[in-house]
Amino acid sequence: MSDVAGFERGQTIIQEGTAGSFAYLIVSGSVEVSKNVGDEKLVLSRLVKGSIFGEMSLVDEKPRSATVVALEDTQVRVITREHFESMLERNPRAALPLLKQVFQRVRYLNQMVSAFCGQDSTRTLDQAVRPLRLTPLTDQAERAMQGNQLDITKMPFQIGRSTNDSVFGSNDLDLQDIEPYRISRCQCLITIVDNTYYLVDTVSSGGTSIDGTKIGGREAERRLALGKGKHRLVLGGEESPFVFELEIP
Repeated sequence: MSDVAGFERGQTIIQEGTAGSFAYLIVSGSVEVSKNVGDEKLVLSRLVKGSIFGEMSLVDEKPRSATVVALEDTQVRVITREHFESMLERNPRAALPLLKQVFQRVRYLNQMVSAFCGQDSTRTLDQAVRPLRLTPLTDQAERAMQGNQLDITKMPFQIGRSTNDSVFGSNDLDLQDIEPYRISRCQCLITIVDNTYYLVDTVSSGGTSIDGTKIGGREAERRLALGKGKHRLVLGGEESPFVFELEIP
């Protein structure tokens, strides 16, 4: 397939403003994605194994919109524009992971604009320094999660219902549910803004509850700040059996 390249911790993989025609798939390690805003560095996200970055360069010739630096020794698979175009011609389905990445990024930005619009302060995204921990508190939550614990290292992190739609699915955690569904396809996401963690309901039908406070669904409020410690997270409304503990470091 494509070539594999290695980068040492602290090494710049992509520099904002430069030209480029490559995308990268993280094979091992992790990277930080940031932009320069005036004299300040704005951290957009932290990406881990399996994530793709730099994908916009495959479809346009504009300068890179962000800087990507290796947070640790990192290996990436290099995807050239020629390889991408060949995939589209010979096997369009092979290009779907890259297209899904674009869709997910656009959807996330729209969700953040909707959740944080009208705020007075300038909102800046930051990276998670330590992993968050998600633990199921009910048998149904554990079955849906297909496990008993998950450390969240990627920001933003989206949670939703598992579907057979392999083309447009974009959740970081797919939960198993059956009709009548409690969990929406895109239920909620966890992100960090101004060094504060937030839970954002992504227009779910039943809403999301955190420590007894409901957001989303029919509620006007779409987001809730999360302090350090353990929080009770209920997906699909307070009476839903999908109950989890979300621990913020």
